[in-house]
Amino acid sequence: MTNTKHEDAVMKMGFNYFRDTILKALGINFQYEEIGPTELIELTIHSLYMDFTFLTKDGFYVHIEFQTTDKKEVDLRRFHAYDAVYSNQTGKKVITYVIYSGGITNVKSELDCGLYTYRIQPIYLKDKNADDIFQKLIQKQSNNEKFTENDYVALSLSPLMSGNMSRKEMFKTAINLTKPSNELIAEKTRAILYALADKFLDKSDLDEIREVMRMTRLGQMLMDDGMEIKELENIKKLMKNTNWTIEQTMDMLEIPEEKRDKYRKTIVQNN
Repeated sequence: MTNTKHEDAVMKMGFNYFRDTILKALGINFQYEEIGPTELIELTIHSLYMDFTFLTKDGFYVHIEFQTTDKKEVDLRRFHAYDAVYSNQTGKKVITYVIYSGGITNVKSELDCGLYTYRIQPIYLKDKNADDIFQKLIQKQSNNEKFTENDYVALSLSPLMSGNMSRKEMFKTAINLTKPSNELIAEKTRAILYALADKFLDKSDLDEIREVMRMTRLGQMLMDDGMEIKELENIKKLMKNTNWTIEQTMDMLEIPEEKRDKYRKTIVQNN
Protein backbone atom coordinates (compact mmCIF):
# COMPACT_ATOMS: atom_id res chain seq x y z
CA MET A 1 0.00 0.00 0.00
CA THR A 2 1.33 3.44 -0.90
CA ASN A 3 1.79 5.65 2.11
CA THR A 4 0.08 9.03 2.33
CA LYS A 5 1.96 12.29 2.78
CA HIS A 6 1.54 12.45 6.56
CA GLU A 7 2.32 8.75 6.97
CA ASP A 8 5.54 9.22 4.99
CA ALA A 9 6.48 12.08 7.36
CA VAL A 10 5.88 9.85 10.41
CA MET A 11 7.93 7.05 8.81
CA LYS A 12 10.81 9.39 7.97
CA MET A 13 10.95 10.70 11.54
CA GLY A 14 11.07 7.12 12.79
CA PHE A 15 13.78 6.09 10.32
CA ASN A 16 16.00 9.03 11.25
CA TYR A 17 15.65 8.30 14.96
CA PHE A 18 16.39 4.62 14.34
CA ARG A 19 19.50 5.48 12.31
CA ASP A 20 20.91 8.21 14.55
CA THR A 21 20.10 6.82 18.02
CA ILE A 22 18.89 3.21 18.15
CA LEU A 23 21.59 1.76 15.88
CA LYS A 24 24.27 3.31 18.08
CA ALA A 25 22.65 1.73 21.14
CA LEU A 26 22.91 -1.63 19.33
CA GLY A 27 26.61 -1.10 18.62
CA ILE A 28 26.19 -0.15 14.93
CA ASN A 29 28.04 3.12 15.01
CA PHE A 30 28.61 4.85 11.65
CA GLN A 31 28.19 8.35 10.28
CA TYR A 32 25.43 8.45 7.67
CA GLU A 33 24.79 10.49 4.54
CA GLU A 34 21.15 9.73 3.75
CA ILE A 35 18.39 7.19 4.01
CA GLY A 36 18.68 4.54 1.28
CA PRO A 37 16.40 4.57 -1.77
CA THR A 38 12.69 3.80 -2.03
CA GLU A 39 12.82 0.44 -0.22
CA LEU A 40 12.44 2.38 3.01
CA ILE A 41 9.00 3.72 2.18
CA GLU A 42 7.51 0.23 1.76
CA LEU A 43 8.27 -1.71 4.93
CA THR A 44 6.34 -4.81 3.92
CA ILE A 45 8.83 -7.32 2.51
CA HIS A 46 7.93 -8.81 -0.84
CA SER A 47 9.90 -9.46 -3.99
CA LEU A 48 13.30 -7.86 -3.28
CA TYR A 49 12.27 -5.25 -0.73
CA MET A 50 14.65 -4.75 2.17
CA ASP A 51 13.85 -3.38 5.63
CA PHE A 52 16.15 -0.38 6.21
CA THR A 53 19.16 0.78 4.18
CA PHE A 54 21.45 3.65 5.18
CA LEU A 55 24.37 5.12 3.21
CA THR A 56 27.40 5.78 5.40
CA LYS A 57 29.88 8.62 4.95
CA ASP A 58 32.48 5.94 4.21
CA GLY A 59 30.59 5.12 1.01
CA PHE A 60 28.98 1.76 1.83
CA TYR A 61 25.42 0.83 2.77
CA VAL A 62 24.31 -0.54 6.11
CA HIS A 63 21.38 -2.92 5.53
CA ILE A 64 19.18 -3.70 8.55
CA GLU A 65 16.83 -6.68 8.66
CA PHE A 66 14.42 -7.69 11.43
CA GLN A 67 13.75 -11.37 12.01
CA THR A 68 11.23 -13.06 14.28
CA THR A 69 12.11 -16.53 12.91
CA ASP A 70 15.30 -18.37 12.00
CA LYS A 71 15.15 -20.23 8.68
CA LYS A 72 18.91 -20.66 8.55
CA GLU A 73 20.22 -20.94 4.96
CA VAL A 74 16.89 -19.88 3.47
CA ASP A 75 17.22 -16.51 5.23
CA LEU A 76 20.90 -16.20 4.36
CA ARG A 77 20.22 -16.78 0.66
CA ARG A 78 17.50 -14.12 0.74
CA PHE A 79 19.78 -11.59 2.45
CA HIS A 80 22.55 -12.45 -0.01
CA ALA A 81 20.18 -11.83 -2.92
CA TYR A 82 19.13 -8.47 -1.46
CA ASP A 83 22.72 -7.39 -0.99
CA ALA A 84 23.89 -8.56 -4.42
CA VAL A 85 21.08 -6.74 -6.24
CA TYR A 86 21.45 -3.62 -4.10
CA SER A 87 25.22 -3.52 -4.59
CA ASN A 88 24.75 -3.97 -8.33
CA GLN A 89 22.18 -1.14 -8.46
CA THR A 90 24.16 1.31 -6.33
CA GLY A 91 27.74 0.30 -7.17
CA LYS A 92 28.55 0.22 -3.45
CA LYS A 93 29.35 -2.39 -0.81
CA VAL A 94 26.58 -3.55 1.54
CA ILE A 95 26.98 -4.76 5.13
CA THR A 96 23.96 -6.55 6.61
CA TYR A 97 22.98 -6.57 10.27
CA VAL A 98 20.07 -8.80 11.27
CA ILE A 99 18.20 -7.95 14.49
CA TYR A 100 16.64 -11.08 15.94
CA SER A 101 13.66 -10.79 18.27
CA GLY A 102 13.60 -12.30 21.75
CA GLY A 103 13.79 -16.08 21.86
CA ILE A 104 16.30 -16.43 19.03
CA THR A 105 19.76 -16.85 20.54
CA ASN A 106 22.09 -18.47 18.01
CA VAL A 107 21.82 -18.42 14.21
CA LYS A 108 23.89 -19.50 11.25
CA SER A 109 25.60 -16.30 10.06
CA GLU A 110 27.73 -17.57 7.16
CA LEU A 111 26.74 -19.02 3.78
CA ASP A 112 29.15 -21.06 1.66
CA CYS A 113 28.86 -19.63 -1.86
CA GLY A 114 31.59 -21.70 -3.50
CA LEU A 115 34.56 -19.42 -4.06
CA TYR A 116 33.56 -17.01 -1.32
CA THR A 117 31.61 -16.87 1.96
CA TYR A 118 28.69 -14.50 2.54
CA ARG A 119 28.30 -13.19 6.10
CA ILE A 120 25.76 -11.27 8.12
CA GLN A 121 26.23 -9.73 11.55
CA PRO A 122 23.49 -11.00 13.90
CA ILE A 123 22.23 -8.87 16.80
CA TYR A 124 20.27 -10.67 19.52
CA LEU A 125 17.70 -9.17 21.86
CA LYS A 126 17.64 -12.39 23.88
CA ASP A 127 18.68 -10.74 27.14
CA LYS A 128 16.00 -8.05 26.88
CA ASN A 129 12.53 -8.56 28.34
CA ALA A 130 9.69 -6.20 27.44
CA ASP A 131 7.75 -6.96 30.64
CA ASP A 132 10.69 -5.80 32.77
CA ILE A 133 11.07 -2.59 30.77
CA PHE A 134 7.36 -1.79 30.97
CA GLN A 135 7.27 -2.43 34.72
CA LYS A 136 10.31 -0.21 35.30
CA LEU A 137 8.90 2.67 33.24
CA ILE A 138 5.40 2.42 34.74
CA GLN A 139 7.06 2.80 38.15
CA LYS A 140 9.02 5.80 36.87
CA GLN A 141 5.80 7.46 35.70
CA SER A 142 4.19 6.78 39.08
CA ASN A 143 7.13 8.58 40.70
CA ASN A 144 6.84 11.49 38.21
CA GLU A 145 10.34 10.75 36.90
CA LYS A 146 11.27 11.74 33.35
CA PHE A 147 12.31 9.03 30.93
CA THR A 148 15.94 9.10 29.81
CA GLU A 149 17.15 8.63 26.23
CA ASN A 150 18.02 5.03 27.12
CA ASP A 151 14.47 4.50 28.34
CA TYR A 152 13.09 5.65 25.00
CA VAL A 153 15.54 3.44 23.10
CA ALA A 154 14.38 0.47 25.19
CA LEU A 155 10.72 1.32 24.46
CA SER A 156 11.49 1.56 20.74
CA LEU A 157 12.87 -1.99 20.71
CA SER A 158 10.51 -3.51 23.29
CA PRO A 159 8.07 -5.12 20.80
CA LEU A 160 11.00 -7.14 19.41
CA MET A 161 11.96 -8.50 22.82
CA SER A 162 10.72 -11.55 24.68
CA GLY A 163 7.79 -11.19 27.08
CA ASN A 164 4.36 -12.49 28.02
CA MET A 165 2.33 -10.07 25.88
CA SER A 166 1.43 -10.49 22.24
CA ARG A 167 3.45 -8.33 19.86
CA LYS A 168 0.43 -6.10 19.25
CA GLU A 169 -0.02 -5.51 23.00
CA MET A 170 3.68 -4.72 23.31
CA PHE A 171 3.34 -2.01 20.65
CA LYS A 172 0.26 -0.58 22.36
CA THR A 173 1.87 -0.58 25.80
CA ALA A 174 5.07 1.04 24.50
CA ILE A 175 3.15 3.80 22.70
CA ASN A 176 0.95 4.45 25.74
CA LEU A 177 4.03 4.86 27.91
CA THR A 178 5.30 7.64 25.60
CA LYS A 179 2.00 9.54 25.47
CA PRO A 180 2.33 11.67 28.64
CA SER A 181 5.33 13.41 27.03
CA ASN A 182 5.27 15.87 24.14
CA GLU A 183 9.06 16.02 23.96
CA LEU A 184 10.63 15.49 20.55
CA ILE A 185 12.30 12.24 21.63
CA ALA A 186 8.89 10.87 22.70
CA GLU A 187 7.47 11.74 19.27
CA LYS A 188 10.44 10.09 17.56
CA THR A 189 9.86 6.97 19.66
CA ARG A 190 6.19 6.88 18.67
CA ALA A 191 7.25 7.30 15.05
CA ILE A 192 9.64 4.33 15.02
CA LEU A 193 7.13 2.21 16.95
CA TYR A 194 4.56 2.96 14.26
CA ALA A 195 7.08 2.18 11.50
CA LEU A 196 7.92 -1.17 13.10
CA ALA A 197 4.24 -1.95 13.73
CA ASP A 198 3.63 -1.36 10.02
CA LYS A 199 6.18 -4.08 9.32
CA PHE A 200 5.16 -6.66 11.91
CA LEU A 201 1.37 -6.31 12.26
CA ASP A 202 -1.49 -6.98 9.87
CA LYS A 203 -3.88 -4.24 8.74
CA SER A 204 -6.52 -4.72 11.45
CA ASP A 205 -3.90 -4.70 14.20
CA LEU A 206 -2.24 -1.65 12.65
CA ASP A 207 -5.60 0.16 12.75
CA GLU A 208 -5.63 -0.47 16.51
CA ILE A 209 -2.16 1.05 16.77
CA ARG A 210 -3.39 4.16 14.93
CA GLU A 211 -6.23 4.39 17.42
CA VAL A 212 -3.82 4.17 20.37
CA MET A 213 -1.82 7.02 18.82
CA ARG A 214 -4.95 9.07 18.11
CA MET A 215 -4.52 11.73 20.81
CA THR A 216 -0.90 12.48 19.89
CA ARG A 217 0.26 14.91 17.19
CA LEU A 218 1.58 12.08 15.02
CA GLY A 219 -1.61 10.12 15.64
CA GLN A 220 -3.74 13.04 14.48
CA MET A 221 -1.68 13.21 11.29
CA LEU A 222 -2.38 9.52 10.67
CA MET A 223 -6.09 9.93 11.47
CA ASP A 224 -6.32 12.88 9.07
CA ASP A 225 -4.78 10.68 6.38
CA GLY A 226 -7.36 7.98 7.10
CA MET A 227 -10.24 10.45 6.81
CA GLU A 228 -8.93 11.75 3.48
CA ILE A 229 -8.58 8.21 2.09
CA LYS A 230 -12.18 7.45 3.09
CA GLU A 231 -13.45 10.69 1.54
CA LEU A 232 -11.60 9.93 -1.70
CA GLU A 233 -13.09 6.43 -1.83
CA ASN A 234 -16.59 7.87 -1.31
CA ILE A 235 -16.09 10.42 -4.10
CA LYS A 236 -14.89 7.78 -6.57
CA LYS A 237 -17.67 5.35 -5.66
CA LEU A 238 -20.40 7.97 -6.05
CA MET A 239 -18.95 9.19 -9.37
CA LYS A 240 -18.94 5.62 -10.68
CA ASN A 241 -22.51 4.90 -9.56
CA THR A 242 -24.04 8.20 -10.76
CA ASN A 243 -21.83 9.35 -13.65
CA TRP A 244 -21.62 12.74 -11.93
CA THR A 245 -18.62 15.02 -12.42
CA ILE A 246 -16.04 15.51 -9.69
CA GLU A 247 -17.57 18.89 -8.83
CA GLN A 248 -21.12 17.56 -8.60
CA THR A 249 -19.97 14.70 -6.40
CA MET A 250 -17.97 16.92 -4.02
CA ASP A 251 -20.93 19.31 -3.78
CA MET A 252 -23.24 16.44 -2.87
CA LEU A 253 -20.81 15.13 -0.24
CA GLU A 254 -20.17 18.67 1.08
CA ILE A 255 -16.40 18.33 0.77
CA PRO A 256 -14.65 21.38 2.33
CA GLU A 257 -13.27 23.83 -0.22
CA GLU A 258 -9.71 23.59 1.11
CA LYS A 259 -9.58 19.86 0.27
CA ARG A 260 -11.12 19.98 -3.19
CA ASP A 261 -8.07 20.90 -5.25
CA LYS A 262 -6.06 18.09 -3.68
CA TYR A 263 -8.85 15.57 -4.38
CA ARG A 264 -9.24 16.78 -7.97
CA LYS A 265 -5.54 16.23 -8.65
CA THR A 266 -5.53 12.81 -6.98
CA ILE A 267 -8.59 11.51 -8.87
CA VAL A 268 -7.41 12.86 -12.24
CA GLN A 269 -3.92 11.39 -11.68
CA ASN A 270 -5.32 7.95 -10.86
CA ASN A 271 -7.67 7.82 -13.88
